[in-house]
Amino acid sequence: MSAKELRFYSRLQIAAHTLKKRSDRQLLDVAGVTTAQISALAIVASETAATQSMLANQLGLNGSAVTPMVRRLIDMDMLRRVRDESDGRAWLLELTPAGRETLDKAALITDQTSDAVDRLLGKKTIATVVAAMELIINDLD
Repeated sequence: MSAKELRFYSRLQIAAHTLKKRSDRQLLDVAGVTTAQISALAIVASETAATQSMLANQLGLNGSAVTPMVRRLIDMDMLRRVRDESDGRAWLLELTPAGRETLDKAALITDQTSDAVDRLLGKKTIATVVAAMELIINDLD
């Protein structure tokens, strides 16, 4: 059957929304952040020189969407802006101790969600789905 006949796009959106809602609910309860915010914190934590534009690019969002998210995370004392030593005009994003603690708290939730998906689909199916999503991400953009 074709993607259209199976309503692939609609089902993909509903599945993503279902996972996001579940994760958001659990992350807010445990760590006080959303899935998008924990993703931003994880990206900043993994980079040696994280910029807001790099964050937007990795999240697949416009800069205008990332600006308020970064501002909220700074207000929550999870991120801070620091001057780039190699370019005094530029600002870098840095994880604070509170941001690190939030990432640690959130790890349990993200691990539980991943485990639930593993149980539902199995490793072989997950590998196939991820490969298909990579094709969509890289070839349709």
